[in-house]
Amino acid sequence: MSLKVHGLSYIHPNKDILFKNISFSLSSGEKCAIVGNNGIGKSTLISIIAGNTVAATGSVSCDATPYMIPQHFGQYNDQNVAEALGVANKLKALSSILDGNASMDDLTTLNDEWDIQERLQEAFSRWGIGYVSPDISMCNLSGGEKTKVFLAGLSIYNPSIVLMDEPTNHLDSGGRALLYEFVRRTNHTLIIVSHDRALLNMLTSIYELSSSGIHYYPMSFNEYKEVVEAEKAAVEACVQSRQKELAKAEKSAQKVMERQQKHASRGEKQSSKKCLARIAQGGLRDKSESSTGRLKKIHQEKLRAMKQDINDLHNSIDKHSAMQVVIGNSQLSENKRLLDLVNVTHQYPNRDIMWKYIPLNLSIYSGERIRLQGDNGSGKSTLLKLITGELTPFEGKVERNISFSTLYLDQEYSFLNGNLTVYEQLESINGKKPEHELKMLLSRFQFPASTWDKKCSNLSGGERMKLSLCCLLVYEETPDMIIADEPTNNIDILSMEILAATLNNYSGTLLIVSHDELFVQDIGITRTISI
Repeated sequence: MSLKVHGLSYIHPNKDILFKNISFSLSSGEKCAIVGNNGIGKSTLISIIAGNTVAATGSVSCDATPYMIPQHFGQYNDQNVAEALGVANKLKALSSILDGNASMDDLTTLNDEWDIQERLQEAFSRWGIGYVSPDISMCNLSGGEKTKVFLAGLSIYNPSIVLMDEPTNHLDSGGRALLYEFVRRTNHTLIIVSHDRALLNMLTSIYELSSSGIHYYPMSFNEYKEVVEAEKAAVEACVQSRQKELAKAEKSAQKVMERQQKHASRGEKQSSKKCLARIAQGGLRDKSESSTGRLKKIHQEKLRAMKQDINDLHNSIDKHSAMQVVIGNSQLSENKRLLDLVNVTHQYPNRDIMWKYIPLNLSIYSGERIRLQGDNGSGKSTLLKLITGELTPFEGKVERNISFSTLYLDQEYSFLNGNLTVYEQLESINGKKPEHELKMLLSRFQFPASTWDKKCSNLSGGERMKLSLCCLLVYEETPDMIIADEPTNNIDILSMEILAATLNNYSGTLLIVSHDELFVQDIGITRTISI
């Protein structure tokens, strides 16, 4: 089952071009990844392929309808599970037939899929959500449960072409294992956008989307990274070589100009000694100045071309990967008892009591680096909100033993105010830094002046993460505890590496929820709490 993409372009409503003239093709059974920095257009590209977004130019042709597993689920919050999966009408038709109220429309809708209920239940069980009813509202499910609903659709539809946009974002370890097994065994054609390095290494090819177009690498992700690093090293070596050539050319040009000026000066003196007429002297002087000017222009153009070449090479190197962020350290000494959870339970409206039979009891000490672990729906995010005080326990208590400051980075970095611009957000939490320092800081974090008026609500995941780190540098005091709930969900791999290095260097208390094993290793977790 082949898929061909030809000349795709996408233009934002404000006329900004996201990407243009993207072309590639996939053969039946090929498993590829689309990678690239945040905001480059990966999700938009596969949304166009899925038929959910209209391109400005180009076409997509394939022999079957692609099945899409989306990254975001807000558009399904007003639907139940069956509606989101597109099987509600079949279930309704089957129910009418079994009740003896069948019509021709019901029979047509069912289309002989008499086992749809059984297949649905079997698919849910296979993906670890056998407890989910088709009529439950999507808004009552956790992010991981929503992902599993759409993964279950693979068994319902058995599509030839599957598109996945960050499928492991919310999945627990069990869900990830099931997805990895599916990817390894399936004969479907797969196009996956992901920052999950374990998943990427199961694929056979990489398409890198960048501002210069799309580039094909017929290899695993680790091999691709090696090639990219080698290319980057070669460019950096070329930059150093060109800079030496430029310095030599500038020195040579200076010497040539000095010789020319000496020659012109000697000529004037000799003309004066020979008592040449003033008109003749003026003609010689004009000719000399004209010759000097032409020579100077030639050298300037040559040097300008060399500088532009070096600048172009610099721009081709991804500075994002070289960014280092040091956010400072907590002033609390280690092993101070920060808080205790004593016999804690919680209940959301119209839901069962969480941890009813085994209430939560735990203590957290300053300097600990803790990973919170549990299945989808077990209450990890709820526990973080209880610790921050955003929620109150149904039973039990959360005791803060000493005063300490906390920064909560949730999955959407929602401590950023979506109504503020990038600069306004930074200014709103600024302590004593002057305006020029704030703007220099933004530039360092790859926020050029053209982005300072951009609303925070319009930032990509990676941009939100970088602005959050930028804000951390502006706070007068480093927080004593950083709480992060799946902070890598919506960011690209380079952003994830920056975040990992930043958190690894932070010496306060760290409490994190993450299902990404490599990320957990990178930030130096020392304790795991399972719920």
